[in-house]
Amino acid sequence: MTDWARVQDRLAKIDFLASPTLLGLDFDGTLSEIVDSPEKAVLSPGIRRLLRVLIRRPDIKVAVLSGRALEDIKKRVGLPGVYYAGNHGLQIDGPGLRWTHPHAGELDAASWRSLVEDLKAIPGAIVENKGLGMAVHYRKVPKRYIRRLEDRVRNRFAGLRGKFRVLRGKKTYDIRSSVPWDKGHAFDAIRNQLPDGWMGVFIGDDRTDEEGFRTLGPRALTIRVGRVNASRAQYIFSDRKHVERLLKFLAARSSPPREA
Repeated sequence: MTDWARVQDRLAKIDFLASPTLLGLDFDGTLSEIVDSPEKAVLSPGIRRLLRVLIRRPDIKVAVLSGRALEDIKKRVGLPGVYYAGNHGLQIDGPGLRWTHPHAGELDAASWRSLVEDLKAIPGAIVENKGLGMAVHYRKVPKRYIRRLEDRVRNRFAGLRGKFRVLRGKKTYDIRSSVPWDKGHAFDAIRNQLPDGWMGVFIGDDRTDEEGFRTLGPRALTIRVGRVNASRAQYIFSDRKHVERLLKFLAARSSPPREA
């Protein structure tokens, strides 16, 4: 039995059928295709249409949890009624909830300018300022420059290890606050705003989503997207097409026999 079939079977169990669901989704690589430049990532019309259907259901709440800056992810999804978590969950904005982690310090402009200067000679490197952190995208960087890029990123932030940490994602280095908080914590914070009894589903595709899977443990149904050998998620979807299949599956299910 494939993991897609196992997820269908799990969602058909009485606890999911009889309960409303909080659906948490990463953006890049989960809802959208991975592209060579972060500004090119968009939702396909089909995914956007399915999200609209899910948002209208009283038994489903949608949360988009991304490493992108909060305003960036809100702009790219652009749908009302969604919970948005930016900067890997350090900022949340949604129905009745507007929150920033109190211990997440901003990176000063000098650090951003210094990193831009450090990487100026590396072709294809993109430095994204996210306010509470930064990202260095190197999908377009030639292989012979990768080691140099890595050394420069780590050397630049070696003195900030108490406040920030560097994590490697898919052709990306994330410079993130060192506070013990991730997408899993953000997912729990959103679910805590809802009445008791909401089931959880969280889907992501990156190494940074593994932190969220670990944090949530058995408190949610967790799914890793991509061709990986192992994951802290309970299930693995080898292809993004299964994410769309899951959205269709949830959109078509019968509403639970109680008020959501």
